[in-house]
Amino acid sequence: MQKKHPYLRDKLSIEQRARFQRGTDVGVLAHEVFPGGIDMSPNSPSQFPKKVQETMENLSNPEVNVMYEAVFQHNDTLIMLDILVRDGDRWLAVEVKSSLRLSDTYYNDAALQYYVLHGCGVPLSDFRLMYLNGDYVKDGPIDVKQLFKMESAMDYVVEREDFVAQNVERLKAVVALPHSPVVNIGTQCHNPYPCDFQGHCWKLIPKNSFLFTTAMDDEALFQSYFNGVNTNAKMLQVLDPDSEEAHQIEALETNSFYIDYKTLYSLAPQPKPKSVAFLNLLLDRPAVPELDGTRPYEEMILAFALQGEHEQDAAIDPMPPTGPRRDDMAAENCFVWDCFDDHNRWKEAIGLLIERLSRYELIVCFTPQNLTTTLLRHEIIQNQNVGYKIFNLYEVLQEANFYHPAIKRGLTLQRLETALFDEAKLFEHSRILLEATSNDLIGYQQAREDLITENKVVANTYQHLFK
Repeated sequence: MQKKHPYLRDKLSIEQRARFQRGTDVGVLAHEVFPGGIDMSPNSPSQFPKKVQETMENLSNPEVNVMYEAVFQHNDTLIMLDILVRDGDRWLAVEVKSSLRLSDTYYNDAALQYYVLHGCGVPLSDFRLMYLNGDYVKDGPIDVKQLFKMESAMDYVVEREDFVAQNVERLKAVVALPHSPVVNIGTQCHNPYPCDFQGHCWKLIPKNSFLFTTAMDDEALFQSYFNGVNTNAKMLQVLDPDSEEAHQIEALETNSFYIDYKTLYSLAPQPKPKSVAFLNLLLDRPAVPELDGTRPYEEMILAFALQGEHEQDAAIDPMPPTGPRRDDMAAENCFVWDCFDDHNRWKEAIGLLIERLSRYELIVCFTPQNLTTTLLRHEIIQNQNVGYKIFNLYEVLQEANFYHPAIKRGLTLQRLETALFDEAKLFEHSRILLEATSNDLIGYQQAREDLITENKVVANTYQHLFK
């Protein structure tokens, strides 16, 4: 599909685009470990043949010692290698990963690249995987030779060459077909990664099909589907009417939500708290440490919004230097803090949160992360026996088996808003982080407003379910 019908690919999410950009940024920084190289990146796919030729010519050019994104092609298989370094009469191949550890996927990727390099006759001294060093602590300018670690994958890629060759031939046969191969939808649509063409392959599946439920695992759902139980009505006939799966199908049929109210109310705060606040934290984990004393992917608080009855003094609190606070923020009893313009200030959030959270009996949030763990990690709370209770709506709704057609394959605040209030004011949460790191005053202001809007949805959800 990617080869012949790329236009059918699903639109990338903001989070996916950010992840790809992070990988690109780390890869470019890794060039500094082997400086002075030639960038062989093509400007467009039409330039690949030219770049393949230039790369091969550079191999025999004694003045070229390092190439970035070197382009090779063998047996109709094209690769771009992150870094290629002359090593005597041989070459050192380096593939860069923006992670803290190496997975099987990375080694298999290296095996394919080795297959092509070997097929092109490139004599290699080693094939190494370069990745981020989790023990590196920034102290002044980034020391790229300390920031990255390298491990040899040579033994693995050599051992896998025959396996790769067999799979290349198999995939070439697929590409040579006059039409896309006939492959039924199945577990491969979601595992090991979500497929980029689900919108195309699933277009004939009804939007309210039981295949979009989450109570049963994918293997069981598809097994039923291909054994003839392929409609909601047929599925309901074989299910226990009180099963979670049956309740989810009924929610799909009626375009409504299902929730186990007995479980929900058993999780409700008891006794009823006298004071409640709603907290929205914006966290960042930069792959490359920005601040002295920090490591790769070390977490910092970029902003928070706190809405509650004791925040009516928000208008007289120090305004963030990144721009004026909207006048209506104070009227909504919402305090907003950020360090968008100067991340060195991020620890100011700790003192503010220690002071402000202590005013309340209950702190309500919505996050896939464990907020208590986050607050403990930053010493905002010293132990779990604090004077207030953390109430994470995400965890509560998951435990109460909340489901709505908008949820389908993942509970997010954006989808929750659609499910409960039939509104769609929110964007992906990842957008806020992009705005907050945009180095743009308009982006900063939009990030603050989005934080407040998210907090409103959290407050409305809590009040809708428990009051």
